[in-house]
Amino acid sequence: MKILMLEQSIGFDPKDREARPLGTCQRAFIALAEALVARGHKVEARRNGGIDKDASGVAWRQLDAELPPFGGDAVDTVIVWRDPALLSHPSVPAGATIVLWFDGDPGRLNADEVRLVLQEKKVQVIFSDDAQAKAFDAELAKKPIVVKPGATSAFTMASNMHWAFESRDELAVTVANTKTGIAQIIRIWDAYVAPKAPKAILEVYAYDLFSAMAGENDDVSEDIIDLVRGAIDKGVRVLHPKPEADMAETVANARVFLHHGKYGTDHVGQWIVDALGAATPVVSYGGIARNRIEDGKTGYIVPDESAYGNITTQLLTDRSFFASQSEAARNDRREWIHVAGELEKL
Repeated sequence: MKILMLEQSIGFDPKDREARPLGTCQRAFIALAEALVARGHKVEARRNGGIDKDASGVAWRQLDAELPPFGGDAVDTVIVWRDPALLSHPSVPAGATIVLWFDGDPGRLNADEVRLVLQEKKVQVIFSDDAQAKAFDAELAKKPIVVKPGATSAFTMASNMHWAFESRDELAVTVANTKTGIAQIIRIWDAYVAPKAPKAILEVYAYDLFSAMAGENDDVSEDIIDLVRGAIDKGVRVLHPKPEADMAETVANARVFLHHGKYGTDHVGQWIVDALGAATPVVSYGGIARNRIEDGKTGYIVPDESAYGNITTQLLTDRSFFASQSEAARNDRREWIHVAGELEKL
């Protein structure tokens, strides 16, 4: 098939994954485009910015390029990424099957002008979370379906170098920031993990906290900064986010990935899926993690701080406990190539 993909968040090129930290939605867009090519399709991916080039079989073009997609050849399917406004973009050809991959608040799709376009174009809406589908009650020409995201190849490849417990450091990793529960995670580490695993390290990859520690972000409270400073001798490290391959290596070298789950409205859980792709068990209070991990098998959904700390400590220090969770995550991992296969059925 000839598949046109549209995205308009920020300007980026696929090579940016290697050069700078890229958002999860951009990383996923790139990964799906490449997965569709790997399954034998022709893909033209248009985004807001970057340069025109062919990479990994994908034709990367400007969103508002003057030339028609595929040089004017017929387009079979259009995948609109996250933004329903793109359903009316001039590059969307008549007669193509149109898919909207939507990971936001389903209430946005209830706006009259959006519902009209969804109906007129007979758009197949794809949600990334069961909770979205349950909250969406509009009658459409095509019933919305749920397709869960996959791990990017950088994470699955990195895990191949870290099969054994001994091949990983006594390391926990999190990308939680000051708005998604990092303060509580650090308090749990200080009170429950550090006393039982004094050599363990918690690496926090959060730009807002990193810039605050450097005196460059006044939006972060002094209480959180003081909390971090007080936990440095307990193994807490606040670091600048890294490009995808470097983050993949870091997560694959860890024995546990820490997610909070009580803050925000994440309907994707890309970092969770990536961590599991790296065969790294996940500990969380819930949220999107409930639909991404198999509780007790590839990670744990915990009820309170004590359980959070105890499970984290056990994954860091107990070889057999870690091995069973890691192996299950490796065996059950879901990649974007699987997502592409499901989209083919549409």
